[in-house]
Amino acid sequence: MAKYDASLEAYSRRISQLVDYQLDEQGAMTVTGDTRPLYRFPDLTVQAEALFGFIEDAISQEMVAELDFLTVFDAAKSKIRNVVDMPDRKLDLFLRICLEGKGNLSKTKRILFDELSNEEVKKMQVIVKAAIAEIPKNFLD
Repeated sequence: MAKYDASLEAYSRRISQLVDYQLDEQGAMTVTGDTRPLYRFPDLTVQAEALFGFIEDAISQEMVAELDFLTVFDAAKSKIRNVVDMPDRKLDLFLRICLEGKGNLSKTKRILFDELSNEEVKKMQVIVKAAIAEIPKNFLD
């Protein structure tokens, strides 16, 4: 956010020094004079560089973390399928609930999986906890 704010400030700080305006009692701004030349051919180099940086961060960090998470998630699904056969929708729900519970299925959510034995749930929770250990810490925050 700081980089984003700085890129916007770099543009508006320069322009605001050249614009004459008045504020009324309610704080409404009235710009006086012709400001069109200020906006006709703006130098947006700083903003373009910032945008490039944001895209680079998204590709090199966020997308890599997302792919790592999906790889771990898919591996956990595969391991759980070795314990019990269940529809994808239900398996995904189990994983999401356990991820929120740091690997545990809460007692209140247990009723959603009443077709599973306690032993099956325990084995599945062990798999989810092992998967959570492989996921980058800041990804689940």
